[in-house]
Amino acid sequence: MDKFFISLERTPERTERFIAANSHINGLVHAPGIDGKSLNRDAVTDAGLVHPACRFTVGAIGSGLTHIALWGSIAKNRRPAHIFEDDAYLCKNFEAESERIIAGLDEEWEIILWGNNPDTTLKFALFPDITPCVMRLSQQSVQKNIDRFAQQEVAALAFRLDHTFGICGYAVSPKGAQTLLKGCLPLRGEAVCYDSLGGKTIIASSVDHLMNTIYPQIQAYVSFPPLCLTDNRAEHSLNA
Repeated sequence: MDKFFISLERTPERTERFIAANSHINGLVHAPGIDGKSLNRDAVTDAGLVHPACRFTVGAIGSGLTHIALWGSIAKNRRPAHIFEDDAYLCKNFEAESERIIAGLDEEWEIILWGNNPDTTLKFALFPDITPCVMRLSQQSVQKNIDRFAQQEVAALAFRLDHTFGICGYAVSPKGAQTLLKGCLPLRGEAVCYDSLGGKTIIASSVDHLMNTIYPQIQAYVSFPPLCLTDNRAEHSLNA
């Protein structure tokens, strides 16, 4: 499978950081991100990519459209792929473990998240039709110890995903790419209610919020423990 990582051309230090942190991973392909600061907002709105009332930051628009462009390529080429953001750290055995997990999924799988933002909730079906599970990592501990993750071997299981935040690393199939394109375009500030946050309603401010509206309806999975971590620092965010 192709392994794309998104990193803006104007931030070469982040590209270098990602490559250094993941030097144990073969075949990483740089996907230059769409820079929201140089986007013509009227043009992408007229093209139907962004809703006229969308209030995403320019960074969030650029990030969202970059993921969307990669989904379009995956759907067109009919070949699944991994997509990473440039603040992702992959475990030592990522390649072998991700391949093993995908091989064990339903053949109609659409997306599997390898990690999520550690400062928020992750909800998945621990035992389908019996009980969900809500998890939260310690962002402080992740940020302190993330440099060790490249030496960590992880044995994970795939669970049906309900919702979470952050898309630091995931794999998507051609079918999943088509589904996500239909569900996330145009980018928009849709209101989404999260029971893992006590029923709080959040207006979508990035593409991963819109993806949460789709996960429960498709063959969406998450690996746990994660095969991918992010330190989730604001200065490393593609949405900045």
